[in-house]
Amino acid sequence: MEIAGRVALVTGGGTGIGAAMAADLCQAGARVMIAGRRADRLAETVQAIRASGGEIAYRPTDVAVPEECARLVEATVAAYGPVDILVNNAGVVCHGRTIEEHTVADWDQVMAINLRAAFLLSVAVLPAMRERRQGFILMVSSDSGINHFRNQAIYGLSKHGLVELAQFILAEYAQYNVRALALCPGLTDTEMGLGFHPTVPENVLSAKAVAAWARWAISQPDSMKIAQPLVLSVMRDPFASAS
Repeated sequence: MEIAGRVALVTGGGTGIGAAMAADLCQAGARVMIAGRRADRLAETVQAIRASGGEIAYRPTDVAVPEECARLVEATVAAYGPVDILVNNAGVVCHGRTIEEHTVADWDQVMAINLRAAFLLSVAVLPAMRERRQGFILMVSSDSGINHFRNQAIYGLSKHGLVELAQFILAEYAQYNVRALALCPGLTDTEMGLGFHPTVPENVLSAKAVAAWARWAISQPDSMKIAQPLVLSVMRDPFASAS
C-alpha cells in the first residue's frame, strides 16, 4: 500500500512503539490519529511530530471501554476520513505471577485492552475497508505471542490472540484487498518492554526499528504475501549477560 495520503489510526500512540510508528507513518506522508489514556504524553508526541511537519492529531481514549473504541474511530473519520491503516498497539502487561496467582481482574483488564480492543477497532474499520477495497490492519503482538514464557500466561494469551485475529481477518477479507499482519517484536527499549526485567539489557530492539519494519510491511504491494507473524528479534539473547 502506498502510505502517502492515507489515514492511519494508532492506539497506544503516546509513547514507545506506538509513538515511533506514528512518527514513521507521518514521515511517509500519512495523516495520523493517535490514541491513549495519558493525554499529556499524547500531546507531547503530537507536538514533536508536528514540529517535523507531520499531520497528526490525538484523542484521549481508554480502549478497555467499548464505547470509547467506537468514538475513536468516529473521531478519526471526522478529522481525516475513512481509516486506511489501523495499528492495534495498545497494551498492558501482567507478569511475575503463576497461572494460579492470576485473578479475574487481571484477566479482564489485560484481555480488554490487549485483545478485545483490537477486535472492536478492527470491526469498526473493516466495513469501510471492504467497501473501498483497501486497508491494512497491524496487530502489535510480541514474542510472547509465539512462545510460552513462565509467569506470563494472561499476557501471553492476549498476544497469541492478536496473532490469530490477524489470521482470521486475512482469511475473511483478503478477497476485498484488505490485509492484516501480526508483528511480534522481542524485548524493546520502551517503558513497558523493559518493565519485564529489573536490569536493562544492552542489546534490545529499538522502537524506531520496530516502526521501520511496520512501515515496510504496510508499504509492500498488495500482491506480496508476508509470512505470518512477522517476528523481530535481536541476534543475541538480551538476557545473556544480564544479572
